[in-house]
Amino acid sequence: MARQIVIDPVTRIEGHAKITIHLDDQGAVNAAYFHTTQFRGFEKFCEGRRFYEMPRLMPRICGICPVSHSIASAKACDAILAVRIPETAKKLRRVMNLAQVVQSHALSFFYLSAPDLLLGMDGDPAKRNLFGVIDSHPVLARDGIRLRQFGQQIIELLGGKRVHPGGVVPGGVEQPLAPEIRDKMLAMVAEPLNMIQRSLQWFKRAEESYREEMRTLANFPSLFLGLVGPEG
Repeated sequence: MARQIVIDPVTRIEGHAKITIHLDDQGAVNAAYFHTTQFRGFEKFCEGRRFYEMPRLMPRICGICPVSHSIASAKACDAILAVRIPETAKKLRRVMNLAQVVQSHALSFFYLSAPDLLLGMDGDPAKRNLFGVIDSHPVLARDGIRLRQFGQQIIELLGGKRVHPGGVVPGGVEQPLAPEIRDKMLAMVAEPLNMIQRSLQWFKRAEESYREEMRTLANFPSLFLGLVGPEG
């Protein structure tokens, strides 16, 4: 008898989704679908708006990676204006985006992946989560939370807010980097750097247990293409 398996919600992702698997009469998979269940509609409600509003609207696409959307939108505006932004503005945009990379990767690694890596992919699902990591590896769990905080703090210092920040505008950035903000950011770097190095040392040891999974899981040809600048 044909039946359907539904996984809803899909966890361990930054977003909302579900999976439906359709089985035929013999119980073999006939079709499988990954559903994105959160309609946003940005393409429609941006129609007719002034182009320079976009770096403020686009961050609302995502609360985890708003900086990327803001910068991508501002770069599109730069192209419309046919301007080459100052080198300092380019670096400030990059620092802000790197801060987002830190907090987003910390979320992905410590919150979403570490439960499987630390507690085993066949571990009890009721315990194989962030709370299980906190119980079994409290230092590592604290490092993950602190790294997210660090990234968000840098974003706030440069963009005014931790989520959906400003700061990035067509033609560059809103304001220069004040010396006191620069010194504050520099003073914050040592602690998270130690945390990252400590976590990398642990992960290098842990990954030896997952060589086969790393070789095969989600390893397939795709048409994806990453675009980079002249400096790589």
